[in-house]
Formats: sequence, structure tokens, C-alpha cells
Amino acid sequence: MARQVFQAINLRYEGQPTISITIDGVALVTNQQLPNHASLSQRRIPLPPGGVGYEPQVQTSFTKPLNISFESAPEQTYANQQLFHYYEVQFKGTVEVEIYADEVQKTINNSSLTKLSLSTRDNREQDTRRVFFPPLTYGWFPQLKAVVNPLQDGQVLSERLRMLPARFSRGLKDHAEVQVTHQGSVLVDVVLDGRVIQEFNFPPDPFSASTYITEKEYLPSGSRGHVLQWIQTSGDGEIAVFETDTTLTDRDQPQAEI
Repeated sequence: MARQVFQAINLRYEGQPTISITIDGVALVTNQQLPNHASLSQRRIPLPPGGVGYEPQVQTSFTKPLNISFESAPEQTYANQQLFHYYEVQFKGTVEVEIYADEVQKTINNSSLTKLSLSTRDNREQDTRRVFFPPLTYGWFPQLKAVVNPLQDGQVLSERLRMLPARFSRGLKDHAEVQVTHQGSVLVDVVLDGRVIQEFNFPPDPFSASTYITEKEYLPSGSRGHVLQWIQTSGDGEIAVFETDTTLTDRDQPQAEI
């Protein structure tokens, strides 16, 4: 049996249990009280980093039925060092998250924050937002952790890691302009080799905030480097497509990647 990287735990319960989690006998979560469930229902909790091993166990004094399953991936899945770009986080209610690379906590969205609170927009039942790593975050083991608040009912339903597409880091390149397709208001940092070279504030469509629009903006002259990244630092909108004049002409660009 291969060693596993344990990413999340799924629980189904009624009431308000307190749990501890160990991996091969080593504590990962200690005496964590969970939000109260008035009826039998499901809860998913992304785990802290460092949960690598063979045998996960849950300890609790909770006496009501408690169904438990773990989400994990073989350790070999993380055999290659990669450049982490962001997580796509699907959630309901209000949640607080942290991100890690190789068990080191990282700041979020090119700010000094190490925790980020996310709330659903426009009275949605659930929502999806991006949570960005700092520029040039290379590593093997990424992890998104949900900060559990027993007084908040929100939860992370899923998280999907996105790497920086290869066309943004394939050799030394000159970039003259960006082309951005977005919905709503977005504030974006353009980062070249780890340094912010331009900040753009894209307002929503004046006639319909829910409409996607495409805009072009120029980058500073001499924008030449190896790794170009973009980070949405604020705004209630979303970016659907981000390209530069150079990445648009990359014949090998994957069609499914942003």
C-alpha cells in the first residue's frame, strides 16, 4: 500500500461532535469542535498540511452516529515540482481558508493576509472563487486548509489546484499588452519574474454587471522576462481569459487553461 496524502475529511452527523485526527499516530487535528447540525447532514473539511502516511484515525467522545471518510491521493502524485498559481474553491455560506506549499503557510492574493474569508455573492446557495498563491510559488505538496469555526455553518465543498500554464513561463519573452475577458469588477496585478509591473482596475460592463467583456491594456515598455503571472487581488467579478500578445501566439497553448 502506497503512502497517502490526506487532503480532506467527510463527515455525516447530527449534533455537534468534537474530533481529533491522527495519521499513523501523529496528531493532525486536536479537539476540534464542529458546527452544529440540527438534522443528519454532510460536512466536508479540508485538512491541515502534513497529513502524509498510511493510517488515518478519528478520536471522539461523540455518542451519536458519525460516518467518516477521508479524501487522499498517493504520495507519488506529487513527484514533480510545479509552479502553483491558484485554487478554485467551491463553497457555501462563509468560510475561512489558508494555503500552504510544502507545509509552509503562504500569503494570499498578493497581500499580507495568511487567512481569507469567502462569502457567497448575490444570495447564491454556493459560489466559486479563486485563491491565489504568491508569485513564483514552486513546490511539491500544495494544501488548502479550511479554518473550522463551530459557530459558522459554511463549508468548502471542493478545491481544485491550477498550475501556471506553460505558455506563461516558456523561456525569455517580451510582453506588450494584456487581453482580459472578465465579468464584474476586478483588480489585477500583472507580475513578471516575481515583481508587480502593472496593476489594472477593470470595471464591470456599464449596462449589465453579469455580462462578460474583453478589454486590452498596454504593459510598461521593456516588459521582458521568463515567468508572467496574473493575480486578482480584489473585486467581486471573475476573469474568464487572461492572455498577453505573446501568449496568444504560442502555438502549443492548451485550450482548456486560463
